[in-house]
Amino acid sequence: MRTLDIKATNVFERTNEALNNTDIRFIVEQGGSRSSKSYSICQLLIIYCLTNPNKIVSIVRKTFPSLKGSIMRDLFEVMNVFGVYNKNKHNKTDSVYTFDNGSIIEFFSSDDEQKLRGRKRDILFVNEANDISFEEFTQLNIRTTDKLIFDFNPSDNFSWLYDLISREDSILIKSTYKDNPFLGENQIKEIENLINYDESYYRVYCLGERGTGKTTIYTHWKYIDSFPETKQRIYGLDFGFSHACALIECNFNDDSVYVRELIYKSGLTSDDLINEIKLLGINNHDEIIADSARPEMIEDIRRAGYNIKPAIKNVLEGIDSVKSIKLFIEKTSLNLIKELSSYKWKTKGDIVLNEPVKLWDDAADATRYAIHWYKKKNISANPAYKRIYY
Repeated sequence: MRTLDIKATNVFERTNEALNNTDIRFIVEQGGSRSSKSYSICQLLIIYCLTNPNKIVSIVRKTFPSLKGSIMRDLFEVMNVFGVYNKNKHNKTDSVYTFDNGSIIEFFSSDDEQKLRGRKRDILFVNEANDISFEEFTQLNIRTTDKLIFDFNPSDNFSWLYDLISREDSILIKSTYKDNPFLGENQIKEIENLINYDESYYRVYCLGERGTGKTTIYTHWKYIDSFPETKQRIYGLDFGFSHACALIECNFNDDSVYVRELIYKSGLTSDDLINEIKLLGINNHDEIIADSARPEMIEDIRRAGYNIKPAIKNVLEGIDSVKSIKLFIEKTSLNLIKELSSYKWKTKGDIVLNEPVKLWDDAADATRYAIHWYKKKNISANPAYKRIYY
């Protein structure tokens, strides 16, 4: 029999106890950043499959790109740490891993209608569960025979998860970075430093508590698989070096914009960025609306032959422009989706301030530059142009 060496946190221990409690069906993990909740769940699901033959475990997130870039990567990292991963058992085409005893772990997104309403499973794990709807939860719930596990950062003021917690067959496991003894000093410092950005961010991502007030700035955007034919394309560019440099493509159809992330990288010089733009094959006639705080970068890109212009940096007016247009985000734009989900108004106590938190906003800012430019240009060209709020 194989022995596993496990670096376990108390989150692991509490979740393991809940998994073995026959009175509990729903395990809800509410926590801040780096609390070990997702990692601990991955450890336990692997152990469950190794010790229970012919079981089915489903791991789900809202979209498959976000699933692939987060919890799927974490699970296979844990399997490698345990020394149990066998590439021959991993069907990457179907996103299924089969253990020697017949148990499997499958991965799919809740927006995959066929799999959402597909076969039954023994255990379900939904990562970032506040991203899925109550209807999606219902479909997953009725097809799960044993346990359902959910993890989330409590950034939403209202969620079906909060009602689920009140059920007698549910358990709430709350955790913070202090529950993870394996964090380094720099990681701890960055999490604790959130208090200097915003009280609500600090409550959610450091303390693992619900945010105060309705602070999310953009709530109207939707996922999209592919773009329709559009009338105009504008690029938004936010410069960065220690943090990300973000280039966003925005495709417009009157009152709608279809957006994808093209570049999201740190450490780029002017020459590096120009090479990235060339590789993307961007037309030198298309407008690139860039962060006006870096005029030297704008000039370098202009001299390389691109139609680049400084952005209109009125932040609140720009936010209004974004909120006044139907916004569709390509599902593979993971960094942009993460930023839009986290982009919030500052708070002071229970008061929501009319100022965004300047944190995790590189792609969000680039998107705002392009959309605001488009809106201003259309309003100037056509005074009868109407804003559409919904």
